[in-house]
Amino acid sequence: MTDDEARLLAVDPHRSVLVQAPAGSGKTTLLVERFLRLLATVNEPEEILAITFTRKAAAEMRARVLRFLDPDQEAGNAHDARVLALGRSLADRVLAWGLRTNPSRLLIRTIDSFNQSLARTMPVASALGPAPAATEHPERLYRTAARRTLEQLDGGSAPIAAAVRRLLAWQDNRLQSVEDLLTELLGTREQWLRVLQPAIEVDRAALEADLALIVQRRLEALAGIVSGTLADANVDPDALAAAVAAAARAYPSEPGDLIEFVAQPRFPSDHLSDLPLWCGLAQALLTKQGKLRASWTASTGCPPGSRQKQVLLDTRRALDALADEAPDDLLSAFTDALNDLRELPAHRYQDPTWETLAALIEVMRAAAGQLDVVFAEASRSDFAWLGHAALRALGSDPDNYTDLLLYLDRRIQHILVDEFQDTNSAQFDLLRRLTSGWTPGDGRTLFVVGDPMQSIYRFREAEVGLFLESRDVGIGGVTLTAATLQRNFRSRAEIVDWVNAHVGPIFPATEDIAAGAVGYTPSQATRGPGGHVDTLVTASSAAEADAIGRLLVSALA
Repeated sequence: MTDDEARLLAVDPHRSVLVQAPAGSGKTTLLVERFLRLLATVNEPEEILAITFTRKAAAEMRARVLRFLDPDQEAGNAHDARVLALGRSLADRVLAWGLRTNPSRLLIRTIDSFNQSLARTMPVASALGPAPAATEHPERLYRTAARRTLEQLDGGSAPIAAAVRRLLAWQDNRLQSVEDLLTELLGTREQWLRVLQPAIEVDRAALEADLALIVQRRLEALAGIVSGTLADANVDPDALAAAVAAAARAYPSEPGDLIEFVAQPRFPSDHLSDLPLWCGLAQALLTKQGKLRASWTASTGCPPGSRQKQVLLDTRRALDALADEAPDDLLSAFTDALNDLRELPAHRYQDPTWETLAALIEVMRAAAGQLDVVFAEASRSDFAWLGHAALRALGSDPDNYTDLLLYLDRRIQHILVDEFQDTNSAQFDLLRRLTSGWTPGDGRTLFVVGDPMQSIYRFREAEVGLFLESRDVGIGGVTLTAATLQRNFRSRAEIVDWVNAHVGPIFPATEDIAAGAVGYTPSQATRGPGGHVDTLVTASSAAEADAIGRLLVSALA
């Protein structure tokens, strides 16, 4: 297992590349080496834009670039020696550009600072005037906008007032509940603002089709778990279905979801139309508390001595026997899948539900508009606002090139993006906009690097599926050559091998862009043996701290 070819590809200044770099694979050093190689090809350092997600990462990358450009630095290893030699070859350029005295010419920015610079560069194009600074705690501003929106119940426009009344009726006139809901939705508007713009008509049929697709995919996954577990336990699905149908017919009260088996006494398929049958099966096998049932009585449609009772008891025994031979969490996964099947939503909206949803959409749009006003009054914004302001500054229409975008198109020749697995839709759109004028063979390159197994910014609406999409189809008109790093320079062999063996199987076997399901990429240790893994099962925080303390004392002894 070697990744030399992938590493050479990653630093090729003439190729657009997507690099999957697991933990400890030397990602930052790779970024720096590519940056230095690009410096050797450009006329000015500002032609290279490097974007990362945190100020710490940006500062570290800048410091490393400057270190390798320092001719007085000494190499600590063979790789550093090669990169330092590359940096020394740029000595004349470094001197001519004045990088030692003016390192700010190296455009190494956080995504948020870059967005803010775009919004401030063209406040008219961003349609928001001077760009307010982002705050880490915008919740108070969200609530102010939500409250102002609800105040339009009296004296606001007729459509908004009607929509607010509908929402209040839905929540039994609990004004605080609706305010709380709008406050929460404003904090996640990156998920919905793009598709709920006032100019966009919300299509009920299209939404139902999307909902059906999501439910279908989830149903297939959950049904696969249930069916596969029953098959492994040698449970006859037809006999089980017949037993559930008999229990439904003998149920002493309202049978609930079991009623589906009266008309269709068969084991369900993984098609969406069979979701009611899955709910009936879940009712038969689970208690009201969602636990796997251990007994069946007349109250559950299984009188003493009945055939259905015997089949259901045999099913439970078969599952227990399988669990004794398989991993401890097998029954938990089976039970969770049944519970999740019961929680899947209907794939069509009933008319009252749609009317409430339409009212909510109307009020959400109004609240987003109010939030812009609140931001302007407070001279504060959030990170989502900066992203949308930047996109407006570049022109939201693919055929509409603003002066700023045309300037950047001439200026920026190469873009590098770190931690690409934490990209969200707005940031992805920004990259597409910045590269919209690029053509194959024009010498401009896009380089993105990250590890989808380490995506941590779900709270910032990061969509790890965008990493997979970029790898498979590119970004806009830019096709990316995929490269995967495998060598781990950080951990000893015992630790790397343990992670491969125990963490790898947790990841899904099949990748799914829509669901953000990422497969596992194994690593290869390069530091040799010497590591040790200790595991604590069901440990409390105190027990964990005590164990770590003992390990530290032992290591320092």
